[in-house]
Amino acid sequence: MAPLQGKENSKQGSLVIVGTGISVAGQMTLAAKSFIENADIVFMGIMNKVGEHVVSSLNPNSFSLDDLYEEGKSRAVTYSQMTERIVEAVVSGQNVCAAFYGHPGVFVTPSHEAIQRVKALGLEAHMLPGVSAEDCLIADLGIDPSRYGCQSYEASQFLFRDYRIDPYMTQIIWQIGLAGEATLSVLNANHSQSGLTMLADILSEHYPDDHELIIYEAATLPICEPKIQKVLLCELKHAKPTLISTLVVPSLGMPAYRQDRLAKLGLTEQQVINYRNPSIN
Repeated sequence: MAPLQGKENSKQGSLVIVGTGISVAGQMTLAAKSFIENADIVFMGIMNKVGEHVVSSLNPNSFSLDDLYEEGKSRAVTYSQMTERIVEAVVSGQNVCAAFYGHPGVFVTPSHEAIQRVKALGLEAHMLPGVSAEDCLIADLGIDPSRYGCQSYEASQFLFRDYRIDPYMTQIIWQIGLAGEATLSVLNANHSQSGLTMLADILSEHYPDDHELIIYEAATLPICEPKIQKVLLCELKHAKPTLISTLVVPSLGMPAYRQDRLAKLGLTEQQVINYRNPSIN
């Protein structure tokens, strides 16, 4: 579709989506801050009054999107309304910045939908990266995703679909407090434990009952510490996660070397071990 033209739309709007980080006061990038400061209008999807205050102090013409949330209302409807509000401002000719908690492309449906719709109108739209919950998790737990590999899922999708677990890889399962919730209308984690029980049963097919898991929540304020709770797999069904709880299932260790692949590359297992663990003289 061609860009909107006409006297009433002589100024073309634009959209930039930014992330404010998990701990907004200390994790907002300089680029995100600059776009917030220079926008005609800022929409906030932060769900944190401290974070909203930080953004509003950078640009007084900032408005929260949280008023669209309602208990019992599908989040799919809420996300659609958020998208509509953002796109309407761009179409009106304003330079719009939408600031979302964490990374704006992770668990943020309106950010992707708004960019697609604005670009379809022939107008400028792009996204900047932000510090995500996964970034905080890696730092707080000392996990290197490249060592064992990593599989990452949203908890309900993990239950609903036929995923294949590789127990030699680290598993990161998001939003376990909503495991099994399908309506997208729950705004708290005080619901049936059936989803968490099913999750524990699936994991028990791949790991021993005494395998140690981690229930993690990133710190949302600089003065706070992350929540790191270690539980055995056999205890998981009794856990009381919140909406932002993430389950980390550590690897069982490295899988065996594929000797046939090494041979095709002209390598031996011992050579690879020596190359990756050189002795220090």
